[in-house]
Amino acid sequence: MFTLTKDAAVPLTEQIVRHFAQRIDEGALLPGARLPSVRQLAARLEVSVHTVLAALDRLAGQGYVASRPGAGYYVQRPAGRAAVQAPPPPRAEPATTTAGFTHSALSADATLLQAGSGYLPRHWYEDAIAPATLARSLRESAEAAVVPPVQGLPALREQLAQRLARRQIPASAAHVVTAFGASQALQLAARVLAAPGDVVLVDDPGYFLLHSQLAALGLRVVGVPREAEGPDLDALAALASEYRPRAFFTQTLLHNPTGGSTVPARSHRILNLAEAHDFMLVEDDVYGDLAGDAGVRLAQIDGLRRVVQVGSFSKLLSPSLRVGWLAAPAPLVERLVALKLMDVLSGSTLEEALVAEVLRSGRYHRHVLRLRERLARARGAAIAALQRCGLRFDADAAGGGGVFLWAALPPGVEAPAVVEAAREAGIVIAGGHMFSRRGAGLDRLRLNAAWGTDARLLGFLEERLRQGS
Repeated sequence: MFTLTKDAAVPLTEQIVRHFAQRIDEGALLPGARLPSVRQLAARLEVSVHTVLAALDRLAGQGYVASRPGAGYYVQRPAGRAAVQAPPPPRAEPATTTAGFTHSALSADATLLQAGSGYLPRHWYEDAIAPATLARSLRESAEAAVVPPVQGLPALREQLAQRLARRQIPASAAHVVTAFGASQALQLAARVLAAPGDVVLVDDPGYFLLHSQLAALGLRVVGVPREAEGPDLDALAALASEYRPRAFFTQTLLHNPTGGSTVPARSHRILNLAEAHDFMLVEDDVYGDLAGDAGVRLAQIDGLRRVVQVGSFSKLLSPSLRVGWLAAPAPLVERLVALKLMDVLSGSTLEEALVAEVLRSGRYHRHVLRLRERLARARGAAIAALQRCGLRFDADAAGGGGVFLWAALPPGVEAPAVVEAAREAGIVIAGGHMFSRRGAGLDRLRLNAAWGTDARLLGFLEERLRQGS
């Protein structure tokens, strides 16, 4: 019998699974062979019966063994089975493309430095969800044994409605629809508001994945130039008059990628233009909680008459939680629910119950407060360090808050070359050109403030920018 390594990083259950899987793959254990009983294995390996049962369940799930009631566990993998050739890895997309950057930013490769990602470092999320909260949500979900209504778990929609009310946004739970993250929420909004061939407006620069998603729906996507205080109003008016758009997708607070926020006076004017040219506004508020009481949302001014607001908990609570939401005018809710039904039937009881409990307990509020304080410190330190490497920032960048730093490259240096070189060095950063429909942003990088003082990033930038283009 083999020996387990009790102090190894690999859990005991996984060690047992690997041992038996390897023995069966090598033909040392043939089909039909009976394994020792659970108690015999536990005694020989000096582990609990529970650990052995967990390992055998996983082996059975992987097709290596089968349980025969009253007789124990038997090997069932066919003898002489040829090794399955792994398919060749997919061709890597260039790091300067939407697909290439997104694959890198979502990679499970822990050696990649996610200096341009939209997510925070893993350890920044550690206090967000208490183990007891997760255990309670899991138990309640198992006891319920039902999926939530298509519109979303009532307890979560009620919590979201209360948060909206505290922001002076007049919404009840009936106005709220949950979604699988903000990505699905934005697509649902687009499909309700526009049809293939219609024009929709977007921030430029703006969230590059949204631009691609809207185009994939058959929509004509036109960029509205973004300034320090928000969308360019003259450009918005001219584009609205020329194209008669069905909607304008914009991020009012802590904009991605620039990090700035739309000032209230400009928000009022945007709403006036939407009324005059009869288009809807889709307000992406996924980072808005980091703004605290600063800034004013379009939905606050408008009262959910001409605004659909979108939010998510993936960016601030946990990247593994795909829980997003829309708050919409009452006439749109039924259509949003119908589209969601056709897409995914319903949401996850466990995930929605977990988010509802984290909101109800006040833990999310405390977690966000800590994130704000941490990011404020990180931004100042990151800007100072990155400036020493040769990057430049707008005058108000340090006080802007939020996750993103919109860095200007030295004259003559273009973002695509820097992004590709960074990826070769195991560093993921985003070029400003990826965020523009107009071909702008070649002189900009989007960086995550939380990673802005990392020695690998600073060393790379210092060497690369010293070399120039």
